[in-house]
Amino acid sequence: MPSTSIHELAIQQIERLSKRGFQRLALPKPLENAFEQSTLARRSERLWLEGLIAIGLFNVYVLVDHYLQGGNSWLPIQIRLCIVTPLALLINLSMRWSPNKVYRETSIAGASCLIGVTHLYLESNKNAASSAYAQVGLIVAVIFVNVVMRLQFVYALSASVILLASDLVFIQHDHLLNPSEKLLGITLAVCAISMTVIANYSIGREERLGFLMSLRSEIQSKELSFLNVELQRISCIDSLTGLANRHAYELQFAKLWREAADSGSCLSAIVIDIDHFKLTNDTRGHLYGDRVLVRVASLLLQSLRCKDDFAARFGGEEFVVLLPGTTQEGAMIVAERIRKLVEVAGSPALPEPGSHPRLSTVSCGGASCYPNDTICKEDLLDAADKALYQAKELGRNLVYWGESTSRRKESPPSYKNPLRISVNTDAIPLTRVD
Repeated sequence: MPSTSIHELAIQQIERLSKRGFQRLALPKPLENAFEQSTLARRSERLWLEGLIAIGLFNVYVLVDHYLQGGNSWLPIQIRLCIVTPLALLINLSMRWSPNKVYRETSIAGASCLIGVTHLYLESNKNAASSAYAQVGLIVAVIFVNVVMRLQFVYALSASVILLASDLVFIQHDHLLNPSEKLLGITLAVCAISMTVIANYSIGREERLGFLMSLRSEIQSKELSFLNVELQRISCIDSLTGLANRHAYELQFAKLWREAADSGSCLSAIVIDIDHFKLTNDTRGHLYGDRVLVRVASLLLQSLRCKDDFAARFGGEEFVVLLPGTTQEGAMIVAERIRKLVEVAGSPALPEPGSHPRLSTVSCGGASCYPNDTICKEDLLDAADKALYQAKELGRNLVYWGESTSRRKESPPSYKNPLRISVNTDAIPLTRVD
């Protein structure tokens, strides 16, 4: 189920469980499964520990039984130590393996009923003190099951009903108690069971409310994180072309500049401008101009070599490409590929039949440098921008490479003339065009 649906379901259940009066504690299946999964290990560990305590307290009564019987009967000791305790220990040991809910709750409820009924059997109808002691022991068992061990409500209620029914049977057949004492015993048992069942229900409801609120907060946190990432992405994307916008360019340029300075690698920049774009807008309209921008942006992306290359819309009809770890030769090839792709692809089709759109071309100006402390990134962009201006001055639809800034000795010389680059898979000759 999608997280949104789970979120809505959790909110509905929070509202339902927050209402006054009795509300069914069971959650819809997806939420109930999630609740069980989140509490399984912790609950099993707690039941195991509390089960050991309960078994220990149950066997402490061996001394009381022996004293009340005057040391003349070993039957209570045999029943407690040889029958009930081994069974209870086996059930309790199984909690170490985090069993499923049905087995876990049923087995603990069954063991609790076994201990309670055994206590009633051993203490009832022996003498007046022992019969009264049986009622107290039953109440202690109910409190331990419903409030301390906190069985889930349905199982706690079932165990409580079984223990109350057993108490009624033993009291009815206890000949040492008079009617008023029997009434008092039953009243105490009913009151204790009623209060502990109510307490168990309240605890169960609070546990589920706490889980649902935690789940709601977790889902809201994830959704908020996703929205923040999405907003950040949207804020960095040019809505028309899908390229990075000016803000994203500034951030990426600063990052690539730092990385190049730290690694001592070359960083190249290419500024691309669509030729005669204003005339296209004036003659064909801004909607057609937008189509030209989108097509050029798409071709620009296809010209990039790898994920490290970065392209952005600089503003209007200008684009900028950053090529980390790329010297002048490699950057010139990329620039020429951009120019050639746009020239070959041409302009978007016109809606009028028989109309021939103006040929779309771009001019590219580039520069390369090795970033260091003596220059700033604006110097690189300024050199590329001046190269673009020269490309336009020399006739447009050209790649012009500007004077590289802070060039290393081993780097190739800069070219101040417009270039056409023919690309071959075996060799990449650079042919100067006069």
